[in-house]
Amino acid sequence: MSEKGNSKMPLILAFLAGVLITAVIAFALTKQQNVTTAQADSSKQDAAAVQADEAEKDVSAVETEPVKEEADTSEATAAAGGSIDVAAVFPSWNPDSESLKELVDFVAACTDESGDKYLEPADRVAVFDMDGTILCEKAPVYVDYCLTMYRVLDDPEFDATEVERDAMQQVRDHAYSTGETFKPETVTKHDLVASAFAGMTPKEFRDYVVNFADNTDVVGFEGMTYGQSFYKPMIEVIDYLRANEFDVWMVSACEREVVRALVERYDFPYDHVIATDVPYEASGKGEDEAADDYNMTQEDEILLGAPLDEVECGKSGKPAAIAREIGKRPVLAFGNSSGDFSMLNYAEGNPDYKGMGCFVVCDDTEREYGSDEKAAEYYETVEKEDWTAFSMANDWKTIYGDNVKKTELPGAQEAAAEESQAQEAATEESAAEEVESEAEALPNAA
Repeated sequence: MSEKGNSKMPLILAFLAGVLITAVIAFALTKQQNVTTAQADSSKQDAAAVQADEAEKDVSAVETEPVKEEADTSEATAAAGGSIDVAAVFPSWNPDSESLKELVDFVAACTDESGDKYLEPADRVAVFDMDGTILCEKAPVYVDYCLTMYRVLDDPEFDATEVERDAMQQVRDHAYSTGETFKPETVTKHDLVASAFAGMTPKEFRDYVVNFADNTDVVGFEGMTYGQSFYKPMIEVIDYLRANEFDVWMVSACEREVVRALVERYDFPYDHVIATDVPYEASGKGEDEAADDYNMTQEDEILLGAPLDEVECGKSGKPAAIAREIGKRPVLAFGNSSGDFSMLNYAEGNPDYKGMGCFVVCDDTEREYGSDEKAAEYYETVEKEDWTAFSMANDWKTIYGDNVKKTELPGAQEAAAEESQAQEAATEESAAEEVESEAEALPNAA
């Protein structure tokens, strides 16, 4: 090879080396790109798989949701019908109670959309009396009497007048010995409630009632306070009706704010309490100034006034109050005394939907202060009016719970002794009169 050719050889080798290096680099870049692309495709596939899985879950959830709703609906339907587990829904009732069955059958008919007795939820109005219907009535007397006795005789922060103290002491003595209410001649219970609590705001008064109820033991029982003295079977009825979309109202002759404070624990809204009205007035209004002559300021409060409204929410006043405040005729009514007869008939005689009146009979003399004589009279009325009777003695497994026991009234023994002495005195007087009469007749006979 010539010298000139030898001089070109390094250039050729360098060129070939460059080509080789370029090819290697190009191959490496291509391989990396393929790997990246494959990874991207794999990521896309994974993401797609995740999305598909999520979509499948969503579809599954959508498909299974109606099953859950159907199960819930089935439970609600079972709760309304005669096939319910009575022991579970009404644990405080005797499961073989015919009266309870009547109520369950009535509710079942109201809530059966396929039946001819179906009633729209908006028209399912149920009204309850309070004292003696869902709350202990013999404690030893109505709860508002007990509250006022406490306020006047036991509350050191209230400066009662001598007239008030004397009147409430008469009420207490009679209640503690006989379990019956007593109306003093000097001042009425209405006057006492008004004077004892006038000047409080409604909230202050309700707080006072709740404090009294939760911290004062019921007279004549052991193991419960006034706030615990609700009949368990009737609270179960209220819960049952609400579960079946009944609009439940409280209708009582007791004072409205007292009732509101007591039944709030069972989720009764204030606007679902109908009762004897407590007068309210603006704090800045003069004592002799008419409400129409005074405009409230932003600093004014609404206070309890006096006297209480004398038109009580009792007897025919109950249906009138229901018409005024609810605007619909109830299909279910629950009561326990002559003060509730009108309300039960108002429901039973509903012209748009045959209603049901339920009467709680206090015929239990072991667990409650029942009266056989009064119970017999009430059973006659129930049969005559075609209501349904709830017997405390026979229909209720428990009234307040197994931990609550009936005791003797504080003055019962003393009252019994006085009555016995009076009977002995009357017997002795009668015997003396008979002897005297016979002695006077002897000369005439001679």
